[in-house]
Amino acid sequence: MASPTAGSVAPGPSGPASSSAHSSPARGGRRAKVSFALWDGGMSAFSSVILTFVFATYVTNAVATQGAVGEEALKAAQDHGSQVLTSWQAAGAVAIALLAPLLGNLADSGGARNTLLRVTTLATVVTVALMPLIARDPAFLTLGAALIALGVVFSELAGVFVNSVLPEISTPADRGRVSGTAWAVGYWGSIVCLGLVLVLFVMPGTGVLGITGDDGWNLRAIPLFVAVWILLGTLPLMLWAPRHRGTTGLEGRIPADGTPGAGGPRVRWTPWQGYATIVRRVIRAFREEPVTLAYLVASAIYRDGLGAVFSVAGVLAANAYGFSTVQVIVFGIAANLVAGIGVFVGGRIDDRVGSRAVIIAGCAAIVVLGLVVFAIDAQIVFWVAGLAICLFVGPVQSSSRNLLTRLSEPGHETENFGLYATTGRALGFLGTAAFSLTVWLFHDTRMGILGIIVVIALGLLAFVPIRLGAAGRAGDLGPAAQPSTSVTSKE
Repeated sequence: MASPTAGSVAPGPSGPASSSAHSSPARGGRRAKVSFALWDGGMSAFSSVILTFVFATYVTNAVATQGAVGEEALKAAQDHGSQVLTSWQAAGAVAIALLAPLLGNLADSGGARNTLLRVTTLATVVTVALMPLIARDPAFLTLGAALIALGVVFSELAGVFVNSVLPEISTPADRGRVSGTAWAVGYWGSIVCLGLVLVLFVMPGTGVLGITGDDGWNLRAIPLFVAVWILLGTLPLMLWAPRHRGTTGLEGRIPADGTPGAGGPRVRWTPWQGYATIVRRVIRAFREEPVTLAYLVASAIYRDGLGAVFSVAGVLAANAYGFSTVQVIVFGIAANLVAGIGVFVGGRIDDRVGSRAVIIAGCAAIVVLGLVVFAIDAQIVFWVAGLAICLFVGPVQSSSRNLLTRLSEPGHETENFGLYATTGRALGFLGTAAFSLTVWLFHDTRMGILGIIVVIALGLLAFVPIRLGAAGRAGDLGPAAQPSTSVTSKE
């Protein structure tokens, strides 16, 4: 980050300083806030329909197993399909880890944030729209897995740029509400889109639209519907995102008088320069910004545990508690509904008590409820405690995003969210690996719950000692928080 100067955020005696970017009235008004929430509602269809419930399952089962004869051959084909899919997703994770901070730096320094937001969002739409090409034939397995992985890359990179819009359309007083509402719209969008997919394409038979099931066309048509859904939901923000000026000024010029866009000498941005900037920034963070760095690491740990909660919920329900396919789907819809309510309410609590309190209380509640599920082997307990866990997952995720905006210096939000994504990807194996390891050690799917609980608990233990100062509390950052060279702050 840039050195502390007037008008920038720097950790001081009471936490990050208030600045014009953080305390001035939000730009864009209600239209920008609605557009921000609709983006989450549109893009959520990718994770819920393509990545989780429908298309990835089609690729690893219908595509991978076509032509397999016998139980052993079918099982081997399914395992191979899963291996191909996860291998491509691992490659995608590496790409995100490399590209997110680089593009975030470019967006901040060159003012290309809105352009990159549109490019990555539209690239996600195009990638999803190409998925009907995947026929029910093992020859298409690799292409199907590659398209899914590519969609993950584009959607997550787009999320980096969208997250950096948050401080520009909100004030410290309502940032939790704006962030929480967007998360809630994302959950509700998943419910509506998934319900429409089931009715229009799957139930009954081939769905209300009556698209033939020959060669899997009723399932292959779903990505076209999802592509349109994503486009309609994300279009308002692509059109109306607030103008973002880079730290080097418009058209890559260094500001001559400290004002973005002033006529200084032109700066030629190169990828190597971007990576060098990122490396210097991380080194400087070790020395000057341990609070932000510690938060990025701690949040990466507990956020991965939260992600694992949803990624393994269906496996637990079916394998450990004997849920039927219909019960798993009903549980998934209920989980998204409860999570949406939780994040909607949690955003308002964030505005009242601050992000720190929401994150600590939410993670602690999830750990306790997880232990209840682990201790009592009963389907009703899984239903009640499992849905209760979903009530806390969304608020923790939303408050984590909000907290990073309050820790970030104005003009460096996109870069920080690039590092946010990178740290998340760097430690993104913890939750699922812990789940798999405990299942392997104890030969019991239910034991996987304990692995996820441990990851979330470790993230919470890493987060609690971080002294966030005013950034972790509710309301404005406060007039007492002036720029300073101090590194840490006390509560």
